Amino acid sequence: MPDELVVRSPRPDELHAYMQPLYLAFGEVPSREQIEAERGVMEFDRSVGALDGTEWVATAGAYSLRLTVPGGEVAASGITGVGVRPDHRRQGLLRQMMDWVFDDARRHDEPVAILLASEAAIYQRFGFGQASMASSLSFDPTSTTIRQPVDLGAGARIRLVDETEALPIFSRIYDAVRPRTPGAIDRAEARWRDWLLPDPEWLRHGDGIKLRALLEVDDEPRGFAIYRIQGGWGATGPAETLTVQEVIAVDPDAEQALWEWLLSMDLVRTIAGRRGPVPHPLQHMLLEPRRLGLTVTDGLWLRILDLPRALEARGYVASGSLVLDVTDELFEANAGRWELRVADGRATVSRSEAAPDLELDIEALAAAYLGGFRFADLAVAAEVRGCQEAALERADALFTPTRSPWNATAF
Repeated sequence: MPDELVVRSPRPDELHAYMQPLYLAFGEVPSREQIEAERGVMEFDRSVGALDGTEWVATAGAYSLRLTVPGGEVAASGITGVGVRPDHRRQGLLRQMMDWVFDDARRHDEPVAILLASEAAIYQRFGFGQASMASSLSFDPTSTTIRQPVDLGAGARIRLVDETEALPIFSRIYDAVRPRTPGAIDRAEARWRDWLLPDPEWLRHGDGIKLRALLEVDDEPRGFAIYRIQGGWGATGPAETLTVQEVIAVDPDAEQALWEWLLSMDLVRTIAGRRGPVPHPLQHMLLEPRRLGLTVTDGLWLRILDLPRALEARGYVASGSLVLDVTDELFEANAGRWELRVADGRATVSRSEAAPDLELDIEALAAAYLGGFRFADLAVAAEVRGCQEAALERADALFTPTRSPWNATAF
């Protein structure tokens, strides 16, 4: 890296200049309002960047998050805002900033780091493993029907609400659902207020206006949907597109009721959605699930920073033990042989000299950490090697949670 480049944290008064290389790296021209929205969620002391003279040329940072894991939660560094100006690529800036962010996570006592990858290859070389999946869909709601409609009774209603009313109710519903959803992260009030609920033009991305629907049963909030409507007309009549941002409900019947309401919308000929769960509930709600056009991609990427603390933070199924021989090229403290001993769903982790049950890289352990991928499946991809009889089956019996991981929150 050239000597004149300085790596440091930005000051609050430098926000607009600091954000420019990030948006340039992604080919965007932000409005002043868009950058100001960053101020409410950004942690300046957890952000870093590179200066070439007086110009910011690279950025990276982290949010202080709580990540739901099977049977509990763990403090997580939510890595975000990583970008290098095109004329300063290939100078070692990304590695220097990632080292800074990892050190910062350890200073904040966070045993794992998570991110949403623009390109997965960038982060796999830093030891991140694909910890969950996400789905997208696009279909004509008139091409299929609900298999078994739900009836929530005469006291059920869905009504549109503004962002002021939505904030305390939606956040309360989300907080009730998050503890039982591995991969979910906590949401600060500023994220609801400045990003998830408002509808400024810069957040629309051509998808139309944002609407917020609240489901109540006997005046008790049971779920919500946030979606966008883009008007349109074709040769045969109305052709609106409804883009679902998220559907969150406290129970399955409430979730299906919200989906039934969205699918019944007049004038809509396309329902689209991104960042959905895998498997998706509509796959079993609809008579023709193939019509969803469901596609699957990567969701959360996770980096284990402190192996014993990360493994002890989550819950397991029943009791048992495993000896893991782990390779970690970046963090020597994680590498080596570890015994995971589980009693009544909780684990203790210690160094071991016993023969290993499994051999794997830290990336593969991250992929199994939330239950997004089974060890047996990772073994088929040559990411895990079982060294003892039935070791893969024993590992999956301990690690696999009751629900597949899912993160609905962009960060």
